[in-house]
Amino acid sequence: MPCPSALVVMLAAISMNRVGYGLVLIVAFSLGLAGALTAAGLAFVYGGKLLSRIPSSGKFMRALPAVSAFVIAVLGAIICYRSLRQSWIDLADLWRVDLKTTATTSRSAF
Repeated sequence: MPCPSALVVMLAAISMNRVGYGLVLIVAFSLGLAGALTAAGLAFVYGGKLLSRIPSSGKFMRALPAVSAFVIAVLGAIICYRSLRQSWIDLADLWRVDLKTTATTSRSAF
């Protein structure tokens, strides 16, 4: 099954009558992808050998999964907040509107 990105690039190149340019882009894309996957595989192989030398019974190694999950969750929240800000959605404004609505609703209930 062909890579969807390469298919899109090739179809765009065909539509612009630049098939040779599309082929060059696909070759460059494929070489970059192959290099990235090879580097990731080598990092896992040599990283595993390096981690086997570290004792796994220490407090640091027991806390590492929780700390890494916390770091990933915080980074995800920051990325989400920034993307909302770029789309002109301010969470502080949403919070203020919710508080005003709640205050108005609670006053009218009495």
